[in-house]
Amino acid sequence: MALASLKSKEKVWHTGMILLLGGGFIFQSLGLFFRGLIEKAFPLGNPFELLQVLAWSAIALDLVLRPLFRLRLLNFFGSGLAAILGLFSLCVSSWDYIPQPSQLDGSPWVGFHAALAVFSYAVFGVLAITSLMYIIQHHGLEARRSGGIFDRLPAIRQLEEINGKLIVFGVSILTISVIIGVLNWFAQPGTVSLLKVLVAAAVWGAYLAVLVLRKVNMLVAAPFAISCVMLFVGALISLWPLTQRNPLDSPADPAGMLSDAGP
Repeated sequence: MALASLKSKEKVWHTGMILLLGGGFIFQSLGLFFRGLIEKAFPLGNPFELLQVLAWSAIALDLVLRPLFRLRLLNFFGSGLAAILGLFSLCVSSWDYIPQPSQLDGSPWVGFHAALAVFSYAVFGVLAITSLMYIIQHHGLEARRSGGIFDRLPAIRQLEEINGKLIVFGVSILTISVIIGVLNWFAQPGTVSLLKVLVAAAVWGAYLAVLVLRKVNMLVAAPFAISCVMLFVGALISLWPLTQRNPLDSPADPAGMLSDAGP
């Protein structure tokens, strides 16, 4: 469906793509909702849940930003990213475990911090998509190629403006998340490993550095776009140490969780 909507100019294929994407988003929303009811918390307790929420957030942003920025191909690339994240989350069954309760789990600020962090990663995912669009369009202009996907991509100037807005948005959200996380860490030292703090600070610092370099015109155009794509790959890799917690049971058993929650 995605490829058909990309190649065809008929409106029915584009409408079908939007309906299919919206339907999948609704079903995934329901799945995460019921998962949250079972766990009595926002489902971010293990790598499986985190990747699923990240994929869900990316689709949510795509559905909002596509009409806002008038990016025809955003849903095509966004659905591909969500599919990759969703399939990757299913690759290892041991990722879906019941995490060991933390001393910070009772604080509402912890959930808020985690939700903001994941949402900022989703923003960076969309930034990587628009940066990839920029790289493709830039290559097409340098090679003087036209037609096909090059005619459907936005103009270079438009993509440059969108990328600038997205990195400011993502860094702002991640900054708030990092501040909350650091305050929690100082309030209860030892509850979060130093490695996690350093990894989170490294991701935040890297994106902040790219933003500052762009603002002073030292990292613009194609190098900026390439940096955003590479940074997102690094951000995804950083999720591994950030999600490491000692499992009580592996893998998680939803039926068992339901029975344990009963009287």
